[in-house]
Amino acid sequence: MLEMTARFRVVRGKKMPTCRLCSGTYPREFFIHGNGPNTQVCVRCAVEQGYVSKDEATNLYDDTLKSARLSTVTRRYRPFLYLTMLWGIYITTIRSINPWGWYMLLMLTLLTLISIVVFFTSAAKYSSTLSRLTPDYDRPKGH
Repeated sequence: MLEMTARFRVVRGKKMPTCRLCSGTYPREFFIHGNGPNTQVCVRCAVEQGYVSKDEATNLYDDTLKSARLSTVTRRYRPFLYLTMLWGIYITTIRSINPWGWYMLLMLTLLTLISIVVFFTSAAKYSSTLSRLTPDYDRPKGH
């Protein structure tokens, strides 16, 4: 038994803290800092409980920022949703219609290949947009 455990190494990642109010696990930058009641409290719970104001919680996403981030993610993955629906329509109905089945197959194949290429070539723009929509966070000393 001992030789089996020596063969398989256990790799552990960073430990993420848990909020003591909502039991959510978040990275360290989503927690407020302080002692006493401010210890191990996430930003959202701290605003809801009145420990900090919304102005003091700089890394809390407001509603406009949340909708902008959701819109960015949705625009990134939208073609794959449409392609899945089109492939389903093709498989269930259009495949059996003779000349149009072949035309639709050719079109879906080209759209699938083009969307994969566009997905990978627009990765830099996507990550830059998300980083622009992510609030800055300066970690205090000692954290």
